[in-house]
Amino acid sequence: MTFGDHLDELRKRVIRSLLAVVVAIAAVLPFKKAVQEIIVGPYRQQWRIGFEQWVEGLQAQEAEGRISEDSAQFLAYCLKNRDQIYAGTIEYTYLLQGKTGYPVPYGLYATGGLEDILSFMWASLIFAVVLASPVVIWQIWAFIAAGLYQNERRVFYRYFPFMLLLTCLGVWFGYSVALPYSLGFLISMMDPSMVSAIFSVGQFFNLLFMTTAAMGLVFQVPIVMLALQRVGLVRHATFLKHWRMTILIIFVLSALFSPPEPVSMILMSLPMVLLYGLGLILTAFGRKNEPMVTGTSA
Repeated sequence: MTFGDHLDELRKRVIRSLLAVVVAIAAVLPFKKAVQEIIVGPYRQQWRIGFEQWVEGLQAQEAEGRISEDSAQFLAYCLKNRDQIYAGTIEYTYLLQGKTGYPVPYGLYATGGLEDILSFMWASLIFAVVLASPVVIWQIWAFIAAGLYQNERRVFYRYFPFMLLLTCLGVWFGYSVALPYSLGFLISMMDPSMVSAIFSVGQFFNLLFMTTAAMGLVFQVPIVMLALQRVGLVRHATFLKHWRMTILIIFVLSALFSPPEPVSMILMSLPMVLLYGLGLILTAFGRKNEPMVTGTSA
């Protein structure tokens, strides 16, 4: 095809992808509550962990006979309504902070009139892209595949399912583990008498998106290592030789791209180290298929 034909083909693929995303957005918009429950999920998970520790602390004070009258009232309310509080079915959840004494609010806050709706719109766009991803990925692939040889297409078919699986695992890890526990560490460092742990919905959504997106990319390490080996840029022996330097770089990158506290850095760097180990295993099996490299290896 000529250059103009390529541009015309690209225009068609982009329009079809955008139409799929628009349809997905229209399908997501009516489900504001469901979308926001997914956004707030890691925060609620950490809140329940912190609340359980708060109740255990009050029970320890009662057992030692040094609990105050106010704390005793807090403990009585917490024990009476514990199941409903954990299930999120208790009425007037915005009053829990005053009734339980736990200094962390049950929900997020909107610091401006538009923050809540803007966060929901951005979340809807991300959800729509995920829903429309089969169409979008197919359109991208159809455009790229036209310029690939048959063996190059086979490589894509072989590795793409693993890329998708690792991305999903990375997003799940960021959503269910990295964000809740790093958030818990940040809250534990706050003194309630001087600093209140209040998180706005916009700031929390940005933190959620950055954490899950970063972990989704981090989990691609084994595939990247295999790709570098297959094209002949880096051999397995080179990966193995420089493992110390690689681990150092992993910790430096984790410190740069994670919140400024040690738990987040560890929760990001530890999976990267394990994935690097998995990459070493996979490239060890692929040594027989390493292309001949002339000159100095990477």
